[in-house]
Amino acid sequence: MSAAQSLTAGAVYSAEQGDILAPGIMQTATVTEQMRLDYNADVQGVIDATYYNAELLFQDNYVATMANLDTAVDNLVAATAVLMEVQAVANMAANADTVQQQMAFQTILTNNDMTISAADVSNYNNALGAVQTYARDAGAFLAASRNTTMTGTLDAYAANSGTSLYGTTVTYSATADIMNITGADAFGIGLSSLLQANTVTLADVYAAGYGS
Repeated sequence: MSAAQSLTAGAVYSAEQGDILAPGIMQTATVTEQMRLDYNADVQGVIDATYYNAELLFQDNYVATMANLDTAVDNLVAATAVLMEVQAVANMAANADTVQQQMAFQTILTNNDMTISAADVSNYNNALGAVQTYARDAGAFLAASRNTTMTGTLDAYAANSGTSLYGTTVTYSATADIMNITGADAFGIGLSSLLQANTVTLADVYAAGYGS
């Protein structure tokens, strides 16, 4: 097409100068039937291509959930620090050896509110729950991105329904072991009982924590 534009500009200029175009000059920029077919094949190739697949979808959800997990861990550290400070003072008071020490700690506890409030407990427990949720979901999303049965099934479903996975919503239920993927135009699929082998126990998590 750029050749036609250049030739057209040249042809107009030649005409304005009184020059005569030799036969077939403009026809050198003709679009052939093969060029048309090749162009349309390229267009169809773009239409048929999968630029965003199930593996990328699960990986993106893993990254986003890990960011939430980092925030949840920070909140848990802060909530834990409050409880540990109070506990430390209480332990020192309980272990005071002399009357003078006992009376000194008694004065400290009398003049400073060192009790644990319901809000302190709520903040701590909520932070624990958030870590549980985000760690569980992040692990599930990463495991799903590596599970070829899940990615293959989801990619095939999206292709057959003519739906892009980009922008779809992914949620995981650990109790039912089901990954739900929903999107526009009533797009939805549930992949169940495919991540049981990736579930870890309390003992596993303790062992991982002590070993890290």
